[in-house]
Amino acid sequence: MNPLLAQFLAEANDLLASVDDGLLQLERNPGDPELVNEVFRAAHTFKGSSGLFDFPELTRLTHAAEDLLDAVRGGRLALDSGMADDLLAAFDLIRGWLAHVTAHERLPATAGQDAAGLITKLRAPLGGETVATDQGQEPSAVRRIDPPPEWLAPLGTEWLIETAAWLSTTASTLRFVRYLPDQDCFFRAEDPLHLVRQVPGLDRMTVIRPEQWPPREEYDEYACLLSFVVATRASTGELEYLFRYVPDQISIVELDGAAINRHLEGEEAEDLETVPAAAPDALHVDARLAADARAVLTAAHRTLAVGEPTGTQLLALIGSVTSAALALGATLDLTVAGLEAVNAAVEGVLGRAPIEPAATPPAVDHPVLAALAAPPAATPAGAPADLPAARADDPGGQVGTRVLKVDQEKVDRLMELVGELNVAKNGLTFLAAAAEEEFGSRALSRRIKDQYSGMHRIAEELQAAVMDVRMLPLSVAFGRFPRLVRDLSRRLGKTIELVTEGDDTMADKDVIEALGDPLVHLVRNSLDHGIETSDERIAAGKPGTARLTLAAVADGDAVLVEVSDDGRGVDPMRVKRKAYEKGLISEEELESLSDTEAVDLVFRAGFSTADQISDLSGRGVGMDAVRASVEKLGGTVTMRSELGSGTVTRLRLPLSMAVTQVMVVSVAGQRFGVPVDLVVETVRVPAAEMGRVLHQDVVVMRGEVVPVIDLARALQMPWAPDDSRDRAVLIVSVNGQRVGLLVEQFHREVDVILKPMEGLLAYADEFSGTALLGDGLVLLVLNLKEVLGLAARAA
Repeated sequence: MNPLLAQFLAEANDLLASVDDGLLQLERNPGDPELVNEVFRAAHTFKGSSGLFDFPELTRLTHAAEDLLDAVRGGRLALDSGMADDLLAAFDLIRGWLAHVTAHERLPATAGQDAAGLITKLRAPLGGETVATDQGQEPSAVRRIDPPPEWLAPLGTEWLIETAAWLSTTASTLRFVRYLPDQDCFFRAEDPLHLVRQVPGLDRMTVIRPEQWPPREEYDEYACLLSFVVATRASTGELEYLFRYVPDQISIVELDGAAINRHLEGEEAEDLETVPAAAPDALHVDARLAADARAVLTAAHRTLAVGEPTGTQLLALIGSVTSAALALGATLDLTVAGLEAVNAAVEGVLGRAPIEPAATPPAVDHPVLAALAAPPAATPAGAPADLPAARADDPGGQVGTRVLKVDQEKVDRLMELVGELNVAKNGLTFLAAAAEEEFGSRALSRRIKDQYSGMHRIAEELQAAVMDVRMLPLSVAFGRFPRLVRDLSRRLGKTIELVTEGDDTMADKDVIEALGDPLVHLVRNSLDHGIETSDERIAAGKPGTARLTLAAVADGDAVLVEVSDDGRGVDPMRVKRKAYEKGLISEEELESLSDTEAVDLVFRAGFSTADQISDLSGRGVGMDAVRASVEKLGGTVTMRSELGSGTVTRLRLPLSMAVTQVMVVSVAGQRFGVPVDLVVETVRVPAAEMGRVLHQDVVVMRGEVVPVIDLARALQMPWAPDDSRDRAVLIVSVNGQRVGLLVEQFHREVDVILKPMEGLLAYADEFSGTALLGDGLVLLVLNLKEVLGLAARAA
C-alpha cells in the first residue's frame, strides 16, 4: 500500500472518532463554541488529508459536512438532532468507505450513489445544493448563470467589453473559473499557482487579494490568502479534470458575449467601488517584478531552508511574493510574458536556472517583505552555518510528548520473541540440574544458575517493557458506547445519560479488544430490559433521565469493569418462573433457589425474559455469550440486582492475556498447566482420609466438604493413584465453587506465553492453549470449567 495512504488511514480513524465524540457532546451542549470548533477542525483536517488522493466522492461528502459545521460554527444554524443524525450517518458511510480502501486502495463503485442522498440532506439546512445537476449525473462545478456572477469584475471592464464584442462577433463562448484555495492548502500538498498555470487555453488571469490583510503580528506566510479568476478557451471537461482534487474550491461558468454585456450593464456604482481598481502605476509582472521576486525568494530560501525548499515551503514563498506585491496596492495581471517571468524567478531560486544578482527589494513597510528581505540572523556558535538561527524567544526544547506509531503486528512479534527468550532462559535450570546430576559438577551447576539469575532479571525487565507498550486505556473500549447509547435510546424512546469512570485504567490490548463484545451485550441488555421509559420512571418517583455507568478500576493483576444502571432491576421470581417455563430448572429448584441464585440464571444458555424477540434482544444468547467470552479470557462475571433500584454487572479480567502464570502438575506422566489465579492451595491428603458422598470423592478441608475430581479419569488417561502414598490434591476455585483435582505430582509455577489451540486440536475445549517449557516439552493449559463438565459427564 502507498505509505502516504497508509498514514492517512491510520490518522483518519482518530479524526473520525473525534468527530463522533464531538457531535455527541454537542447534542448535550449545543452552545459550546469550543466543541463546535473542535468538531469543525477535525472534519476540516480530514477533508484536507483526503484531498491528497483520487477520492472525489469522499471529498464532496466531507465538504458538504464541513459546510454544515461551518454554518453551525458561525452561528448561522443551530445544531439539532436531525443535523447530528445526518452528520453521523455521513461519517459512518466514510468509515465504511475507508475499510474498503484499506482492503482495495479505492472507494467502492457505489460511492457516488451512496453519497448523493446524504449530500442533499447535509446541504438542505444551507438552502440546498449550490450546484445544478442533471438527472442521473454526478454533481458538477459547472453552471450557466443568468445573470453572470459578480466575481467577473476583477478581470477589468475594458477587457470584458473587448471580449464580449469578440464573442458576439464569433458567436462563441468562454469559460470563466473562480478558484478559492483553502488557507491551509499548502499543508495538503496543493499548489494553487501550479494548478492555475496548467489551465489550457488561458486568455486572462487575475489574482484577487483579501478584503483586509491581517495585522503584522498575526500574518502567516504559510496561509494562502489569495484567490484567482481565470478566463479560458478550454472545455468544461478539461477544467473539471484539472481541478478534480479541489472541486469544492472552484466555480466554473460558461458565458457568451450577450451574458457578459448583461453583466456590464447591470453593474452599480457602489458595486464597482468594492472591486479593487487597478492603480495608475499598476505593478505588472515584468522584468522588475521578476527581479524583486527573485530577491524575496532567495532571501526567504536562505532563511527558511537548507538546500532545495520543500514543496510546502516553496508554495508558501510563492504566496508571500504575490501577497507582498498586492500589499503595495498592485493589480497582478499575469500575461503570458508575466507568467514566464515569475517562472524564471522560481526556477532560479530552485537552482534550475542561473541566478542573477539579487536586486534590493523596494523599500516597503509591509511585514512580509520586511521579514523576507531582512538578512538572516547571526548563526549561534557551534551551529551549522547554513541552518536558520533560533529565535531569541525559542525555548529550544521538545514541545509535547514524542509519540511513535508502530504497527500492531510488530508489537505482537516482539512479544513472541520475549516468550521465546523466556523459554530459552528456563532451559538453563534444566541444564544446571543435568550438570550436577549427570556430570557431577556442582561448580558448573552454580555458574549456570548465576547466568540464569542475570538472564531472568533482564528477561523480566524486557517483558515488562513490552507489556507496557501493549497496555491501552479502557477508554479505547468505552469509546464506542456514547454513540451506541445515543442511537439505541432514541430508537427505544428513552432518555439515558451515559457516565464513564476510570477510563484511564490500563489493560493489555488483547483484553481491551476481547472486552468489546461482552460490553456491547451488557449495555444493550441494560438499555432494552433494565432501564424504563421516562414516563415509567417518573411514575415510580425516579428522575426522567436514566443513568448508565461504565466504570473500570485496577485490582492487583486484574482489572474490574462494571456496567450499572438505575433501572427496574431484576425480579427474582419472574426470572425463576421464566427459567422453569423454558425447562432450564426443575420444579424443586423453582422453590429452593435463593434470590442471588435466581439472578444468576440470566447467564444460562437460552434464557431470556423478553416477551417478544426484537433486533436488540429476546433470543436468549446475549448474557450466556457474555459469561462464555469473559471466562475464555480467564475472567469471571457476576451480577447483583435490587428490584426497582437497578443492576450491577461486574467483570473481572486479567490485566494481560499475553503472559500467563500457571501451576504445573502432572498426571499419568503428562504435565498440565492450571492458571495460578484459579489455584487456592495444594494439599497432600492421606488415602484413608478421602471420603465418598453420593458416588463422589470428597475431602474435608477445615470443616468444609470439597468434592475431588480424578483428573486422569476426566481426561480419559490410564492412571491409578498409589493407595500407600498421600494423595496430591490441587484445590481450585471455579465459578465461586471449590473443587479438588487429584493429580500425580506438583511442580513449580512458571510464566508462559499462551498460544491458542489450532488445527486438529482446536475442538478440544478442555484445553485453553499451549505453552513451550524450558526443556522443550509442550505444556497443555487446562480450561477447568470444561474439565469439570467432562468429569460430570463421566461420573
